[in-house]
Parts: sequence; C-alpha cells; structure tokens
Amino acid sequence: MAKRQRKESIFRKEKAYITEATEFLETEDAKSIDKLREGYESITENYSELLDQITLITRISDRLQKKLDQTNDKLATLNDQLNDKNVELQNTIDDLVKARVGRKATTIVFVFALILFVFSEALIEPYIESFADNIYVSLAIKAIIAMSIKPLEMLVENSMMKSARKQSLKQRELKKLSETHKD
Repeated sequence: MAKRQRKESIFRKEKAYITEATEFLETEDAKSIDKLREGYESITENYSELLDQITLITRISDRLQKKLDQTNDKLATLNDQLNDKNVELQNTIDDLVKARVGRKATTIVFVFALILFVFSEALIEPYIESFADNIYVSLAIKAIIAMSIKPLEMLVENSMMKSARKQSLKQRELKKLSETHKD
C-alpha cells in the first residue's frame, strides 16, 4: 500500500496540472483568448518539463539495462567456464577412481596369483607329474593358469568400478539432497 502511495505522489504535480487545466476550461475565463493563451503556455511548460524528466529517466533506464545485460553476459560466461571446470574435475575424479580401483584389483589378483602358484606347485604339480611324464603338459597347464590371471584381473576391476560408481552416485544424490534441504 505504501508503494502505491509513493507512485501516486510521484505524479501529484502532473495530476494537479491536469485538474487545473480541466477546471479552467469549464470557467468563463476559458472564453478569453488571453486566458486560453496563458493556460496553453502553462500546459506547454509543464509538458516540456515532463518530457525532460521522461527523457532523463529513459536514459538512466537504458544505462541500467545495458549494465544489467553486460553483467548477465559475464555471469553466463562464468557459468559456462564453471560448468567446463566441473566436467574436467569430474573426469579427473573418475580417472583417479579408476586408477585406484585398478591398483586394488591388481593387488587382489597378484595375491590370488601368488596363492594359485603356491597351490599349483604344492598340490597340482605332483599330481600332474604322476600322470604325465611330459614337461610340456606341465608347462601348458601353468600357462593356462597364468593366462587366466589377466581376465580375472579385468573381472575384479570391472566389479570394483561398478561398486565405486554406485557409491559415487549415492554420494552425489546425498549431496544434492542436502543442498535442496538447505534452500
């Protein structure tokens, strides 16, 4: 309500001029050319003053709009840069997670290979030697065991990556949820 009163008080002088001119036209003085000329001059002066004020307000408004547009452009540019940095950061995080998971998978597979080697030397080797006197059969079985290590490493790494992605998605969802509750 106070805002409306302020808007109306801004144009109080202009409303008074209109009321004065309207009342003048209804009087006997309006029939006199000299009085009409005085009234017309008064209206012209008031209109000129009003036009000057509107011109000034328009110039100020145009300058403010230009500044606002420039600020919006800067914000859009900064927002784009921030989005690019976020994508770059996410890619770096993904690469780091992949490297960490790869190291863990390699360690697990190495431990598994070590256990498999000891197991094959202690339990499988005597069994193979008792049934096959050929060294090539023994080497072939060991080669098959050794070649199964890389696919096993890939399998372990993929399952660990899936687990890491799920965990990362959960963390992002929790972060988004906490940000929406802050607002």
